[in-house]
Amino acid sequence: MRKVLVLMSTYNGNDKIIKQVESIQNQKGVEIRLAIRDDGSNQKTINTLKKLNDKFSNIEVFFEQNLGYKKSFLKLLTTKRNEDVDYFAFSDQDDIWEDKKIIKAISKLDNVNEKVKLYTSNLNIYDNKLNFRKKTNLESVPNNIYSLFTRSRFAGCTFVMSKELVKLSSGYEKLNYPNNEMPAHDFLIPSIAYSYGKVLIDFNSYIKHIRYSTSVTSGGNGVKKRLSIEIKNTFNGKDTRLHMAELLLDKKSQYDIKNKYILNYLEYIYNYKDKISNRVRLIKYMNCGSAICNLESIFKLLIGNF
Repeated sequence: MRKVLVLMSTYNGNDKIIKQVESIQNQKGVEIRLAIRDDGSNQKTINTLKKLNDKFSNIEVFFEQNLGYKKSFLKLLTTKRNEDVDYFAFSDQDDIWEDKKIIKAISKLDNVNEKVKLYTSNLNIYDNKLNFRKKTNLESVPNNIYSLFTRSRFAGCTFVMSKELVKLSSGYEKLNYPNNEMPAHDFLIPSIAYSYGKVLIDFNSYIKHIRYSTSVTSGGNGVKKRLSIEIKNTFNGKDTRLHMAELLLDKKSQYDIKNKYILNYLEYIYNYKDKISNRVRLIKYMNCGSAICNLESIFKLLIGNF
C-alpha cells in the first residue's frame, strides 16, 4: 500500500477543519499521514487542532508564526521533505475530499516513468451552504509551461507530488520577495514540474472545494469579489513570473532543463523588461485557455508587472 503525506496549512479555520481532516482520514487504498502547519491562528482553531491531534495517531501539528499562505505551505513542505513516503499532497483547511481522491492520483502517477511529476485535477466548487456552483474547466488549459506562466489555473489542493519534485521545491519559503511578488506554491511547484519533469491533468474532480467570504482566492466567490481580486492582482501583483524564471534559470540540481524551448522561454521572461521588443515577443506564448486571462497577462506584460 502506497504511503502519502498530506500537507495542510491552517489559519483561523476553526471547526471547518474537522470535516476536511475526517475526509482525509477516510481515503481508501492508501496509508495516510497528515502534517498540519498552523499559521498563527486564533485560540479556537488551535483548540480544534489539538483535539484532532489527540484523536488521530497519524497527525502531526506544528504551531508556528504567521507567514501568509504562500510561505506557510512551502515551509511545511521543506520541514517534511525527507518523510519516508511515496507521494506528497497538499490540502486546504476547509474542503471535503471524496474517499478515492488520493488513490485516483496515484494510479495516474504510477504509470509515468519521470521521477519529477505532479498530478492536478478539476474540482467542484460549492458555496458555504454546500450548494454546488460549478466545476472548473481544465479541459481548456493547454498542458505546458507557457499556459502556466500566462495564468496558473491549477488548484494547489488537488496536487499530488513525487518525492523528487518535493525535494526540488523545498527551501523557497526563505525567499525575501515582498508578498505581492512572492510566487504562490500552486504556481512555483508546477513551474518546477514542467521544467524538470511532467504534469498530469485529470479532468475529473474528487473534491468539494468550498468557498467562503473569507477565502483568499477568487474562484466561485461571485463576480464582484472576483473582479476586485483580479484588478488587485493586475496592478499590485508584480514580477512573480520574472522571479520564477530567474529561480529556475539559477537552480542548481541533479536535473537539467533539457528542453531548449523552455530554456529560451524562461530567458525571454527574465529579460522582458530590457526592451519593448522582448515583451512583444512573449505575447505569442500567451494562451492559458481563457481569453480574459490571456488579455490580463498581456496587459501585465506590457506595463512591466509580469
